Amino acid sequence: MKMEPIWNERLLQVEDNIVVADLHIGYERELEEKGINIPDQSKETIKSVFKVLEKKGADKLIINGDFKHNIPKATWQEYRDIPKAVDEWLKVVDEIHLIPGNHDGGIEKYLPSDVIVHDPSGAILDDTGFFHGHAIPSEEVLSTGEVVLAHSHPAVELTDSFKNKEKKECWVRLEYESEENEGEAIVMPNYNPLLGGIKINVKEDAYLGPFLRNNRLSEEEVYLLDGTFLGERKDLIEDRNGDRYSDR
Repeated sequence: MKMEPIWNERLLQVEDNIVVADLHIGYERELEEKGINIPDQSKETIKSVFKVLEKKGADKLIINGDFKHNIPKATWQEYRDIPKAVDEWLKVVDEIHLIPGNHDGGIEKYLPSDVIVHDPSGAILDDTGFFHGHAIPSEEVLSTGEVVLAHSHPAVELTDSFKNKEKKECWVRLEYESEENEGEAIVMPNYNPLLGGIKINVKEDAYLGPFLRNNRLSEEEVYLLDGTFLGERKDLIEDRNGDRYSDR
């Protein structure tokens, strides 16, 4: 299989390329406006991605949507840190590609010209289809039979033997079938841990975006960030509703 999560890193490796999604650079400024003050996370984010790119000897970095956070306008943090991130990452990769997400409107104003920006409907890179997930992907992208998306920020709610609940972010690997195409998809977790996640084992329609909501999905395998296999999503939903599933 050429699409493999890098466990504990929230990054995906597709052959010699590394994929990241939902960085949401600048999220701290939204929290600040709500009275929540936390240290700037951008420096560590840039550094952590750099380390993996260097370790893996990646050729390309593919940013699968939501490079920035604030909409409709960017903050000073995005203007400062997004060009800085691109400059750092280009020290170890030959190309950076951005498939725009729903938070990336207007990013071209300060995004370095070195970055190759694609249409929100997705792009095919080295025979794999990529799209963020907020927009309808093109049939050309789906026809690859192997696609990568994000946007849903998947997580599961686990319950221990004392009825304590904990939400943990996760990966989902699934099979899809549309009217004209079928194949395998990987739903990526958000790279920015401050965002938390959407509990996909709470209800059937927890996924976000037209692709996951409008196509036939099957064999939805759920993995924690460390690679722990939890089982299929349908079973996790049934177990949770029946109050039988626990994090052992």
